[in-house]
Amino acid sequence: MLPEVLVLPSLGLALAIAALVLLVHFRFRRREAARFQSLASRLQEFRRQYNSSLEDTRALLNKLPDVILIFERQWPKLLFANRQALELFGCSSEQELMDKVFSQPDAWLSAPHSLLDFEDLLSRGRELGIERREWCFSAGPDQSLWMDCEVTLTVFAGEPAMIFSGVNIHHRKLQSIADNLRQRALFSVNDGSSLESIIDRVAKLLETQIAGAHCVISLYDEQKDSLITQGVGEFSRAFCSEVPFVSARYGATSIGSAAHTRQSVICESVSEDLQWQGYADVLKSLNVASAWSEPVLGQAGDLKAVITLFSDVPKRPDNDVVGHFAFAVSLIGLAIEREQWRLELEASSENERYVREVSVSIVNVPSEGFSAGLTCVIQGIKSKYDLGSIEVWRVESERDLIVPVSSTDFNVDENAEGGVSIALERFNDLFPNRDPKYISPQDDLYGFLKAHKKSKPVLVVPLYSDSLKGYLLGFLVVESKFQYVAKSTIEHLSVIGSVMKTSLINQRLVEHLADTADTERRARKKLESELAVAKSIQMSMVPGNGSYVKELRNWRIESWLNPASAVGGDLYEVIPLSRGRFLAAVGDVSDKGVPAALFMAKTISLLNFLAYNNDGDLKSITAALNRELCRGNDACMFVTLVMVLVDKETGRAEMINAGHTMPMQRYSDQLPHLWSGETIAPLGLYEQLEPVTEFLEIPAGGSLVLYSDGVTEAFNAAGEEFGEQRLLSLGGRPRSYEECFLTNIRERLVEYTAGAEQSDDITIMILSRQGL
Repeated sequence: MLPEVLVLPSLGLALAIAALVLLVHFRFRRREAARFQSLASRLQEFRRQYNSSLEDTRALLNKLPDVILIFERQWPKLLFANRQALELFGCSSEQELMDKVFSQPDAWLSAPHSLLDFEDLLSRGRELGIERREWCFSAGPDQSLWMDCEVTLTVFAGEPAMIFSGVNIHHRKLQSIADNLRQRALFSVNDGSSLESIIDRVAKLLETQIAGAHCVISLYDEQKDSLITQGVGEFSRAFCSEVPFVSARYGATSIGSAAHTRQSVICESVSEDLQWQGYADVLKSLNVASAWSEPVLGQAGDLKAVITLFSDVPKRPDNDVVGHFAFAVSLIGLAIEREQWRLELEASSENERYVREVSVSIVNVPSEGFSAGLTCVIQGIKSKYDLGSIEVWRVESERDLIVPVSSTDFNVDENAEGGVSIALERFNDLFPNRDPKYISPQDDLYGFLKAHKKSKPVLVVPLYSDSLKGYLLGFLVVESKFQYVAKSTIEHLSVIGSVMKTSLINQRLVEHLADTADTERRARKKLESELAVAKSIQMSMVPGNGSYVKELRNWRIESWLNPASAVGGDLYEVIPLSRGRFLAAVGDVSDKGVPAALFMAKTISLLNFLAYNNDGDLKSITAALNRELCRGNDACMFVTLVMVLVDKETGRAEMINAGHTMPMQRYSDQLPHLWSGETIAPLGLYEQLEPVTEFLEIPAGGSLVLYSDGVTEAFNAAGEEFGEQRLLSLGGRPRSYEECFLTNIRERLVEYTAGAEQSDDITIMILSRQGL
């Protein structure tokens, strides 16, 4: 046991140590508490700064003009949308935007961009780090907005995210789309696209250029005197189903009023406009508030169509809309006329064939039972042109009456006495210009012509004799199945009427003369004589009346012209000029028959005048001749022409080839070949024409052969062409054939085409330079 004196000091030391430890611990705890308090204060300050920074970021993003959307990086959950984004989609919060738009596929456009496409855009941005694309968003019912969008990676609220930013490019994009549509519409007119596709493109162009507008194009049907609504868009189809056609009369909607007046008709509020009475339910279902109808007129001022712009708000068109509309009207007018030209061109040959056939049928109607036979013919005409009825009336000069001969509407008894008749004096002033004329139900004469019904206008086609006084022989009374007869049909009926009057004349002669055969023979002989005179007159306009041989110093010129019909369009001419020169020409006029013969006569007359007047200057002759042939050339006829100006002394020749066949050059010591120089367009087609001359030499012993396409395109019985190779083969014959080269060609052509009808005029001219 330790002494007490030792225990007491040890206990005091322990207590001191314990007190020291407690003091150190207390100081440590107080220091830790102060540090904790400092850290807590800093954390609170950091949180305050973070929240302030986040709010500043949101405020800054809200001030940007761009649309800003921030999504979680791993899946498209919306974290933030700035004010512009919420306004674009019509939402008040990010959650509402997520629920109504980014979780609903129906809230997106079906094309060109859907919700799946947007999710794919975000996915590509997440994979690549950045993705940029132009995007079209739905901006409300029937509205859209184009934006230039970019998706990049970012951090938002301390978490990985993706930021979507979009810049409004709607105006520029719509302008680009409109420019593209305008170009496509313009190209469509020239590339042979269908009228329906052009109408669709023009409608889309207007709807793109004019916000909130819908376009309906109504084509004018002349026979029905109504406008047929067209369109392939959603609005157009809905409108067409409710309003398939509109009458072309004033008050029948703004479409009918524009067609009737040939002027613009603007309805600022269709609900208050009397022209749209009766269509309130249709307009309401289509959400139409205003309408603007503009007529489309052809070059001759005839109605082609009416374009109508519908808008969902009452308004008048501004200057920009007027400009866009004017372009569309011009384009549609051009497209419709081009389509009509195409259809007329396709139908022309068929119609010509039909007119020839029906003319033969009319001429061959037997005199016995004439009325019944003629009725069968006009029944076919009625069916062909889809008419309502046709009647043939003739003049009985002995009684000064006009009586019906045949009708598709009622039976005509040839032997009945006291039947339907009209006094001839009623028609004395009816046809001042001898043109067809409509008789309306309000006219007094209508009751005589259509006593059995009064509903539509009837067309009266007068039939006058060919004599100087031009007596009225009768007329055709034509009723349309709809309202009016098409203009093209009227033209054909006029041609048929010219044959009909001959038949009426013949029938009247049969009834009054016993010698019908002799009368017909005299008429046919007269026609043949006139054709023979016409052929003689035409052939007298070319040297040698179609067969020409001329010796000029050491030159020999031979020509031959053989028309395919009584009169034709081929020509040749040899014109002596000053300074030892002469001008030789061979040409071929487009078309055949009398029109070609007249154009050929005009060409020869002008060529002779201009050759002397310009002293053989080929460029001046060609330019002046082309201008004169273009003047008043409504039939668009033209002539292919090769002209050669020859110096008789040197054999040097200057040539212009205006779309003609290539001349053949022959030599005494080498094979012949076809000339391959530059050509220009045929004459009479284009007013602006730049003549181009070529130079060549005709050596001694050589020759230049000018010919028309009737030589190379002569067909044999098997339908095979004579061709250029056969012509070159003939040109390469030995020298002994030189004297009879033209005769040789003629014999070969006759031999080759034996058994086949001559299809085209044949012209050959040989310019031979004799050996020195």
